[in-house]
Amino acid sequence: MRTDLIRNIGIMAHVDAGKTTLTEQLLYTGGAIRTPGRVDHGTSLTDSLEVEKKRGITVRAAAVALDWAGVNIRIIDTPGHADFYPEVERSIRALDGAVLLISSVEGIQLQTSTIWTALRESGIPTLIFINKLDRTGSSSRRLIGEMRQRLAATILPLQHVAGEETKSPRINNIADNPALLMEAMECLAQLDQEIMDIYLRDKLANWPQIETVIQSLARQARVQPVLFGAALSGTGVPELLNAIVAYLPGPKGHARNDLSALAFKVETDKAAGRRVYVRIFEGSITPRETIHNDTVDKYEKTTRILKLVRGEEYKNTTHLVAGDIGILYGVQSCKAGHALGKDYAIPLLSTPVEPMLTARIDPLRTDNWNELLKALQQLEDEDPLLNIQWIESQRELQLRFFGEVQMEIICDLLSSRFGLDVNISRPGVIYKETPMGVGEAGIEYRDGGYADLELRVEPLPAGSGFEYEEAISGDDRIYQKFMKQIPRILEQCCSKGPLGWEVTDLKVTLLDGYCKYDLGTKSDDYKIVTPRVFAEALSNAGTGLLEPVVNFEISVPKEYGSRVYRELIRMRASFEQPVADAGRLLFNGRAPFAETFRSTSALYASSHGQGILKTEFCSYSPAYCPK
Repeated sequence: MRTDLIRNIGIMAHVDAGKTTLTEQLLYTGGAIRTPGRVDHGTSLTDSLEVEKKRGITVRAAAVALDWAGVNIRIIDTPGHADFYPEVERSIRALDGAVLLISSVEGIQLQTSTIWTALRESGIPTLIFINKLDRTGSSSRRLIGEMRQRLAATILPLQHVAGEETKSPRINNIADNPALLMEAMECLAQLDQEIMDIYLRDKLANWPQIETVIQSLARQARVQPVLFGAALSGTGVPELLNAIVAYLPGPKGHARNDLSALAFKVETDKAAGRRVYVRIFEGSITPRETIHNDTVDKYEKTTRILKLVRGEEYKNTTHLVAGDIGILYGVQSCKAGHALGKDYAIPLLSTPVEPMLTARIDPLRTDNWNELLKALQQLEDEDPLLNIQWIESQRELQLRFFGEVQMEIICDLLSSRFGLDVNISRPGVIYKETPMGVGEAGIEYRDGGYADLELRVEPLPAGSGFEYEEAISGDDRIYQKFMKQIPRILEQCCSKGPLGWEVTDLKVTLLDGYCKYDLGTKSDDYKIVTPRVFAEALSNAGTGLLEPVVNFEISVPKEYGSRVYRELIRMRASFEQPVADAGRLLFNGRAPFAETFRSTSALYASSHGQGILKTEFCSYSPAYCPK
């Protein structure tokens, strides 16, 4: 199929904005399903897991497809709850365009801002769909102003609304309104010279001319068209489908290029086995082909491939090519987020989020340990950030997660999919370490082989992660095949520092080293000596503790504002003056995650259960250690 007749898009939103409902209406309007499913009835096509049907929330991304105006639109429906945001991140990397859904009642949420930032960092062209115009409290005009202020976006409403807050809101194109058309020209004139020339002559361009400019700018992610509707009734859905075809780009890439594909989802079917959902950016994949997993440097052979065609239907195919979404069987080493072939064409996210909570997990029955380990390994393949670890010193199994809802979902999945009941300990916060100064160390290793190595460790600014530099020539001192493995070993060494936490924001420099074949230097010698030298250099530098800090948003009735204010002070929060809106106070600020996690119940109690708290990860900062 021609790539200009394909759209690979994602539907993204904060929780309860109506994302899955909109996906159902898109499928129904496009003729891919006979009846739109309902989240509250557990009948939506994309929420296929039992736990999703039971709880009415999306946990895993799902890919579906429909045809509209001769274009095959593939949709990835993503979770809205913040606890499952990594699934959203992996999905963003598989997209050519996106629809960001915002409720006109609840407005912009913290999760909305997080998704918006990720879309902008990835350069994903985006349409904005303002939903729930039929709901009491809907205010699209207020929301447009809020979007311009909080999202710093070049947004361009393409419609105007009448009859808001009624069961039958009316949506009209701005082409029928000269005043709104001139407002659109004013926005576009800043980005397009042709429109600027017409605008300066105080003339009104015709709609086809304006639409052509919008199409070009939207596909470059330089402007974000805004549309309106009510997903539950299907209002505005055909117009949104027209906009997806007109303003979002088709995939790039060619089948003749080297393979570059992203595994954005992994699941295990009891009958069919392990399924890897992939988006092909460049190249092609055929059945029985040996492909390279670039993330873990392994080669595996596909046994069967399927292509997404319509609804949730996948069909056997002889090849997947650039632009396709499909399923691979046979690639057992692949986890969600892995790159197949080479990663050169896969979009990157500059600020991926990480879990901030850890807990011990035990089976209720002591003879279920092996079954629990297998089940957790399968869940880790689907969400690698769970990072299942066996802590030998404490003889316990630990997993990492983002929030209590995710923890409850994990327990549900273990019970419903694997028949395992578990105990999970009270969650603890994940801290990190960073060097406090500069430290150097060197060791000459002679024990059945030979390896000489000298390293320097030094701190970097917050958020820098791990950096490595070589200050010697490998040709003269250490042979290249040994030098190549040193940075990989060092990154593994950073998983645990002197205080027991991951070490971050550091630079490690290879100062000197030597190997001698006549003394039996082997690759394993550097696997032994590198961790020892790193540990000594880090010890000489000293490390300090970092704690996760979150942005928070708290909404409470005005009469409880003073109580919440005192609670925020106790939490070591920094925050702006609260903003009054419709009888409530809105607090925005930052606080240590440990404090917000521990104080959730106190915040609710201080507002008699009428407060709403939302948080999102901000950064790691030096931990507060009272004397």
